[in-house]
Amino acid sequence: MSEKRPILTVKVVLAAIFIAVGVVLSALNPFAFFTIFGTKINPFAHLINVITAVLLGITFSTLTALGIATIRFAANLGTIHAFHGGISGAVVVGIVAHILWKKKPKYVEYAAFAEPIGTVLIGGTIGELLVPIYGTISLGGLLLYWWLFFWSSLVGCIIGFLILKILKRTGYSRETFS
Repeated sequence: MSEKRPILTVKVVLAAIFIAVGVVLSALNPFAFFTIFGTKINPFAHLINVITAVLLGITFSTLTALGIATIRFAANLGTIHAFHGGISGAVVVGIVAHILWKKKPKYVEYAAFAEPIGTVLIGGTIGELLVPIYGTISLGGLLLYWWLFFWSSLVGCIIGFLILKILKRTGYSRETFS
């Protein structure tokens, strides 16, 4: 039991730090996001999803995505799309990371490339259902959401994967936080 408490504390602290980093990158970096069709595209949110899902697990990655989305939305740094885009990406990467960790732990970082599946297919679809781009739900609007979310999540997951590989070489991996 004494082993679990410090790990839980570390995960909570890291989640809080990643929430802060995600919000700061959204606010201060002029290249952090751009707005298209009412959606603020932010590759750094996907990068943080990847890192937290692989290192901390599905629960903490989902809570981190929720925290970033909530603060971004409340501070007018993000839109309603930050919720379903970010959270769905974090959940999918968390699930894939868990499966890889159980089956092929040496490849757990490759879960990063599942981020676009969650963000694009799930988050983009929810985006079209919530706020149709053309006023009514349409295939064109759905494909546009998928296109917008794809580029943001692709950039974020590639950078996140590279950071995870660097962290692994320096001794920080999922084992560190398990």
